[in-house]
Amino acid sequence: MRRTQYSNLVSSYARVLFCVSENKLSVIRKEVEFLLDFFKSQRGIFIYLSHPMIPFACKKEVILSIKEHLSESLVKFIVVIFANKRSNLLIHVLKKFLNLVRESENELEITISSAETLSESSIKIITESLSFLGKIVKVDSVVDPSILGGFIVKYGFNLIDASLKSYLDRLVDLSKVEILKTRNFV
Repeated sequence: MRRTQYSNLVSSYARVLFCVSENKLSVIRKEVEFLLDFFKSQRGIFIYLSHPMIPFACKKEVILSIKEHLSESLVKFIVVIFANKRSNLLIHVLKKFLNLVRESENELEITISSAETLSESSIKIITESLSFLGKIVKVDSVVDPSILGGFIVKYGFNLIDASLKSYLDRLVDLSKVEILKTRNFV
């Protein structure tokens, strides 16, 4: 399966789960988080469930064995995924569903890259200044000495570049333009 088809399929299932759980979104969210933690700690169970040679009935039995922790609509949704022979997509669908929930609740996960390790107070100042973007629920701090100073914030597909390297690069570009102007090339 090509990457775009795979991504579209994951997104489609995640959107269906999102629509089905709209009136009890917080409950389904907690259950999905529970399932992801469960599969992470019990990797063998997910490998078993995603194996194409394991019969549908066996996979259904495994999910029904933990149904006391899951709502009926989530159990039915997972059973449909198994029935459609898409069990290998389950973790990706659940993660995509959580992303949709975060988007709907205006929650962000950000990554802050800086030249040196940031103190907690610096991270707090940066996150507070970005509060207009939405509720920041997770912050990853990364050290990247190539940016020289300042920081770069990434969230979703967006980037806020307040690094010294970026500033110096823009200054060099501006200097080149000014030099060309003085020599009447521009």
